[in-house]
Amino acid sequence: MSMEQLIALVPAYCPEPSMVESVKELAEHFPAVVIVDDGCGPEYASVFDAVKDVPGVQIVHHPENKGKGRALKTGFSYVLEHYPDALGVVTLDADGQHTVKDTLACCEKFLENPHSIVFGCRDFESDTKIPPRSRFGNRLTSRLMKFFCDIKLSDTQTGLRVHAMEYLKDLVEVKGERYEYEMNVIFALKEMDVPFVEVPIEVIYLDNNASSHFNPIRDSLKIYKVFIKFCISSFGSFIIDIVIFTILCKLFLATSEEGELLRRYYIPAATAVARICSGMFNYNFNRWIFKSRSKVSSSGPKYLLVWLIQLCISALSVHGLVKWLKGNETFTKFCVDTLLFFISYKVQQLWVFKSAKKESKA
Repeated sequence: MSMEQLIALVPAYCPEPSMVESVKELAEHFPAVVIVDDGCGPEYASVFDAVKDVPGVQIVHHPENKGKGRALKTGFSYVLEHYPDALGVVTLDADGQHTVKDTLACCEKFLENPHSIVFGCRDFESDTKIPPRSRFGNRLTSRLMKFFCDIKLSDTQTGLRVHAMEYLKDLVEVKGERYEYEMNVIFALKEMDVPFVEVPIEVIYLDNNASSHFNPIRDSLKIYKVFIKFCISSFGSFIIDIVIFTILCKLFLATSEEGELLRRYYIPAATAVARICSGMFNYNFNRWIFKSRSKVSSSGPKYLLVWLIQLCISALSVHGLVKWLKGNETFTKFCVDTLLFFISYKVQQLWVFKSAKKESKA
C-alpha cells in the first residue's frame, strides 16, 4: 500500500490565494486532487483557474453555495465514480489550516490502519494559539460526546480526515448539508464500528481564523441539536415517571382507612406504577436513541433487569429518605432519579443496547 492509492479532497468556499500553493504541493504526492468549488462565484475564478491545469487536479463546481457537508458528499460521489480502485480519501480544508506535512502523516497512519478513519487532531488542552471560540467549542463537544455517545475523540471538528473507500458510499447518505455533516459522520462511523485513530497536527490559524466560514451560533446549533434531541427524548420518560408518581402519591394518601396498607406503602406503590408506564415508553425510545441493532429478545431481558434494579433502588431510597428527612416526595424522587438516570444511561449504552455487531465480537 502506498500514497498512490489515496485521493485528496478539498471542499472550497471563497478560498484564499494561498490554496493554490497547497494544491500544487498536494498534487506532487497524490494521484488526484479533487476540489469542490462550493458556489464561490466569478470573483474567485482566478484561484480555481490557477490550479485547473495542474496534473491530477479535478475541479467540480456547485452553481451556488450548498454548504460544506454537501461539498464533501459531492466530492465523495465523484471519487467513487472516477477512482473506484482507490484505497481511501483524505479530506482537508481550503483555508490553510492543514499543512501537507500533517496530511501525509495522517495518510501514513491510515495505511497502517486501512479499515479505520484517521483524524488529524489539534491539542485543545495546552495550545494557546487556538482562538477561544474554537478551544471552548471543541473541548465541550468532546466531553459531551464521550459521556453521551461513548466516543473518545479530542478534536471533533477537524476537517483533516482519512476515510476508507469501503464505507464511502454510506457517508454519501449521511444527513447534513453544512457543518453539522462532519459531526453526523462521526456518529455514523461509530454506529458502523469503524475504528477511530488520532494523529496530532500543527495548529495554524491565519489572522485568528478570520477566513473561517463557521458561524459560532448558527452552525453550533446545528451540531448540538443532536445532543438537544437526545436530552429531550431521554427526559421524556423521566417526566412521565415524575408526573404519574406525584398524582398517585396524592391519590394513595387520600384513600380511606380501609386502604391503610396502601397509605403506608404509597411511595413504593406509586413508584412501581409510574415506572411501568414510563418504562414501556423509555424502552422503545431508547432502542431508537441508541440505534440498536440488537434483537428485542437480546436487549429486552437486559433492559428488564436494569429496570427492576433501578425500580427497587428508587422505591427504597425515596421511601427511606422521605420517612427519615420528612421531605417532599416529588423533590426527593427527582433527586434520586436524576442520579439513577445518568447511571442507567451508561449501562444501557454500554450493555443493554450494545449493537449486534459488537455483541458478535464479544
